[in-house]
Amino acid sequence: MSGQLSIRWAERSINRSMNSIMGNEESVDYVVAIDTDSIYVEMEDLVKAVNPKNPVEFIDKACVQKFEPLLAEAYGDLFTHMNAHENRMEMSREVIADKAVWTGKKHYIVNVHNNEGVQYAQPKVKIKGLEAVKSSTPRIVRDKFMKAYEIILRGTEDDLQKFVADFYDEFIKLPVQDVSFPRGVSDIAKWEDSVTMYKSGCPIHVRGSLVFNSMLQKHGLEDSMDVIKNGTKIKFCYLEVPNTAMSNVIAFPQFLPKEMQLESSVDYKTQFEKTFKKPLAIIADAVDWNLEKTATLEAFFE
Repeated sequence: MSGQLSIRWAERSINRSMNSIMGNEESVDYVVAIDTDSIYVEMEDLVKAVNPKNPVEFIDKACVQKFEPLLAEAYGDLFTHMNAHENRMEMSREVIADKAVWTGKKHYIVNVHNNEGVQYAQPKVKIKGLEAVKSSTPRIVRDKFMKAYEIILRGTEDDLQKFVADFYDEFIKLPVQDVSFPRGVSDIAKWEDSVTMYKSGCPIHVRGSLVFNSMLQKHGLEDSMDVIKNGTKIKFCYLEVPNTAMSNVIAFPQFLPKEMQLESSVDYKTQFEKTFKKPLAIIADAVDWNLEKTATLEAFFE
């Protein structure tokens, strides 16, 4: 409750100040988003009104000279209002950005020009809560997400569509271990079944692990490779069916043994959809972009 009050106090103070500076007859909400300990303020109207030569430097100066002292004063008022023991509240400016895309709470990308007073020669992308920063995403895909986010913030829809198409051509030629999902395994015994191999509702990476253990036994590889057990770091991928494992998923510790004859059954299309295209579409949809070119009536007459 105290945390919510504190951040909303900052929101109210900034909105009051901005409306006063802009001379608005009707109140405008300049705080476009709130996080646990952050507010995101739209400065476009102020920049247009002042028309500075360098907008980033102007916002930096305005924050230091106007808005940070304003927030300090506001929290002094809150301290008095709450009859608190000690005023520990302090807010300072973090990033200055010209573009940002939110897909949900704590899920966003921001094109940052200045971070806590450090001016970048070239803008940097700040990411929160998206696949590019998740360890459960294959490394090569994480790297491609970074480039895709840069295109969304700085490029065009055509640029993004070409990037996705080019990456797919590269993706389907990669080794299976490079495109598979990394995971940790637990509760194998809980989901194992002596008749059906795995119980209903078994998590997909555990199911793939049980299939792998079964295939080790089938091909007599127990002496040359360890079975997957609790604590094993694995990767898993989707398979086209039918295949020798009679499964649409397989997991493996480091690499997929050739003796299992499953490399040709790896479902690269589904892997691409699951690891890259579907998560990226969430960001693209937020800016009303398509990841593939769509046929239009206008294009029919070109």
